[in-house]
Amino acid sequence: MLAQRPQRMAGFDYGRVQEEDGEASQESDMTSSPGFIDDAERFAKALDTLSVAKKPAAEQRADIFALVTRYHKYATAKVQALRKALKPTSGAGLRRSDDSSSSQDSMDVDDADHPAPASDSADELGRWEQEAQVWDLLRRLLPLRYSARNTLRPIRRDVSRFQSTSDLWDEFLQSDPTAQERKAVLECLQASADDVRADIDDLVRDYQQQAERGDIIAYGWLHTRSAIKVQKSVNSWTGPLDPTSADAGQLVDVNGSNPLVTQLDPDVATRQGRKLEPQDEYFERAIWLGCYELLRRGRSLNEIRDWCVERTEVWRAVGMSAMPLSKGTDAEQPCTAPLSTLLWRRTCFALARQGGTDDFERAVYGILSGDITSVEKVCGSWDDFVFAHYNALLRAQFDEYLVKRTPPDSTAKIHQAFPSFNALQFHGDTSAASERLLSSLESNRKTSAEAKTPLKALQAAIISNNLTQYMHELGVALGKRANQKGPSHLIPEFDDATVSANDPRFFMLNDHEGLRVATHVYLVVSHLDRLQGADYTESDSRRARDNIISTYVSILRLANLTDLMPLYCSKLKEDRGFFTLSRNITRLEMPSDRSILLKNMTKLGMNVAKFVVYQPQSILEQSPIPQYDMQVFDAFKVFLNAPPTLKYGRPLKPDFFGEDPEALEATDESLIQSLEWFFLVDGLWEEFFAAGTAIYKRFLKRFNLHAARSLSERVQCVDIFRRKTGLTIMDDTDASWFDDLCSGAITASHLDVELTSEQLASARPFFEMESLVRALDSMETIASSEAMAQDPTEDLGRDFWNHVSHEILSIKGSMRPILKNWLGESQAGNDDIAFLRDAYLPETIIGYVSVLHFAGTSLSRENLLECMELAATIARKDSDVASVLMKAGRMKEVVEGFANCSKAIAISNNEKKGVGGSSKKLRESGWTRELWSVK
Repeated sequence: MLAQRPQRMAGFDYGRVQEEDGEASQESDMTSSPGFIDDAERFAKALDTLSVAKKPAAEQRADIFALVTRYHKYATAKVQALRKALKPTSGAGLRRSDDSSSSQDSMDVDDADHPAPASDSADELGRWEQEAQVWDLLRRLLPLRYSARNTLRPIRRDVSRFQSTSDLWDEFLQSDPTAQERKAVLECLQASADDVRADIDDLVRDYQQQAERGDIIAYGWLHTRSAIKVQKSVNSWTGPLDPTSADAGQLVDVNGSNPLVTQLDPDVATRQGRKLEPQDEYFERAIWLGCYELLRRGRSLNEIRDWCVERTEVWRAVGMSAMPLSKGTDAEQPCTAPLSTLLWRRTCFALARQGGTDDFERAVYGILSGDITSVEKVCGSWDDFVFAHYNALLRAQFDEYLVKRTPPDSTAKIHQAFPSFNALQFHGDTSAASERLLSSLESNRKTSAEAKTPLKALQAAIISNNLTQYMHELGVALGKRANQKGPSHLIPEFDDATVSANDPRFFMLNDHEGLRVATHVYLVVSHLDRLQGADYTESDSRRARDNIISTYVSILRLANLTDLMPLYCSKLKEDRGFFTLSRNITRLEMPSDRSILLKNMTKLGMNVAKFVVYQPQSILEQSPIPQYDMQVFDAFKVFLNAPPTLKYGRPLKPDFFGEDPEALEATDESLIQSLEWFFLVDGLWEEFFAAGTAIYKRFLKRFNLHAARSLSERVQCVDIFRRKTGLTIMDDTDASWFDDLCSGAITASHLDVELTSEQLASARPFFEMESLVRALDSMETIASSEAMAQDPTEDLGRDFWNHVSHEILSIKGSMRPILKNWLGESQAGNDDIAFLRDAYLPETIIGYVSVLHFAGTSLSRENLLECMELAATIARKDSDVASVLMKAGRMKEVVEGFANCSKAIAISNNEKKGVGGSSKKLRESGWTRELWSVK
């Protein structure tokens, strides 16, 4: 659907498609990077697959889940490519990442798409890592939250001695949706840590070097063992030393300041209250750091065992084997008895709170026991804190489940003898636990800055299942930011005192990549909500959330991605979608480009005809003409303040339209463009002429002649007849074609579509106002020519007079509808029409008399004869012009103009300049120049 692309338009001020649509002009200097353009195209192409065909709800949900997976794979591939660019050679060790870039669903990312890194590539890598985590959370959580399978609970069996902890764990997860979500969040955090953190071997390398043992990573406490052996050899001691004996007092560390342990069993330091050699303490810390990282990254039991065996520390793997909560569904689970698991968890809790010599050792046991305090001591990031709490909550949940599935007498003894930490009680109400936890991280000194970044705030909303509220607040924040320097119609502001425009948790208007993520997250979740039957009726909250899409559409405009905009506008409520699209395509000027856009809209199910009609209506409603008092008869002037001359008559004012602007006002330009779109859609006859007439009235009431002239040149009435009826008109400079069509002189055989009298009547006001504008345009040109003709320094040749002759012929053709009940058929009960007739007819007619006077004395006397014919036309009983002149008090000026013309006839010669001959109609009526010749 998006294969065809219109010509890309030039970028301009962000969010200010029109002057009044000023959303955040402070962003006008922002440009979209080539990387964003590629990302936006790929995300849109993937999203477009959801819009192709209607499917049952279950299939649509499956497609949405697949789309989120594609987005995750794309983000993961971008991360891999950026890492490769930053670090061409990958280090050895246990660090891994999913190699999904070759998947057919990976949105075709490969290394060739990513050149050498720029200076900010590290920041870009971090941002893409965060985005990958967003999509990973969604791909894990959305199927749990929007799938009917969560309503199915397994049949609970009686407790039997044959059920292991592993069996009960599977039953527990299948029966508890909250546990499923917490497990999914843990797995995401584990996968992210495994992918983002440095290799474990690299993390422990500094401690390993301070252990002063070279490349030896095995064989335990080498320095402590050697010191004990030396002391035993020197003192001829045999057997284990009693730490309370006098001999043990001689056993001190290398610094001579701390008593050294006398044995080498794992808990000896805690049990004896003695120290290891400093080097072995570093080695011990390296081992416990590695164990912590293995659990934090969700490594499997096999990997934990292999890592410990390599270091001859297999006992540590045994200590972690009961329930490591490894990521993945196929991870090996130990077949321990439920009672043993309960005891093991409480033992680990005791070690976390009371044992160990190092924070990482206590953190390891804290993870295994579901403790929070001991784990938080080593947490360094937002992810670490969320992991610590979710790990504790999940283990506490399972602990309660095991207690219920274990004989009461056994569990009672355990509870009495061995305390444990209950994270469920610590966090309180389960429904609000996640939200309270994640909110607390915004005030935590260690995590506050990170928690308030937009992508982390988005992740928090996903985890706490609070996306709807987050999207509402983001939309409100975008609206407030867009309206800071002026009102924005595209991104309206909503009154919500709880949201600050300066809240760092929300994406800025110039954060193109971040808003791309937010937009697609919003679209995915809102689509799923609709499938679930959520109420999506129009409301301020819905409109605020839709600000996200409107902002992103403006970003696409800035990135010259015009062809993608209909896809996103189709996701908005129809009027909002039409409005957003219409305000962002004002620089799409080529008809071929517009046609492609309309085809894309049609494929997306958008009503193209309704969109085309909507554009001018919405602009007119949004920008009404301000009401102000004006003396209608004095508002429009075409004459200089100078007396008439016999040669030129009453002098016209050159350039009475005013100075030509560099460009039309944005609203005026948009109105004209909105009419140009009608050329591309069949039908809409009455709709076009209603809109066109309203726009002409707007321009003429404001005396905005430049805009009116541009409209008359770009959207000509004759072209509408040609394109929508097949009418063939050879000479459109003579306005008589319209009367011929109305009178039947042009028959239906000349038309592809037969027009009714009602259709012709609807076109007449547009045609007549266009005629006025063309007449005034020619009059202004003639006024400038008249000024040049009076300048003795000008060398005027035949080309000049030919051009004047052409303008004279043009104004004669345009004046015919003006002299024949101009807008009279639309006048009844219409104050605007009455205003226009009073404002323009007197000045235009008097000006036309001066034009004919100038033409008669400068080109041909026949123009003076036509001026006399004009006098006869005005004097007719059925003429409506005389009454307007009388009402305006201008009849005396007209009579004086005719008198000046009659004097000019008497003294003029027959010299002709320029092209053109006598009027055929004048000759047919008996007029000849000899009638006025003085002999």
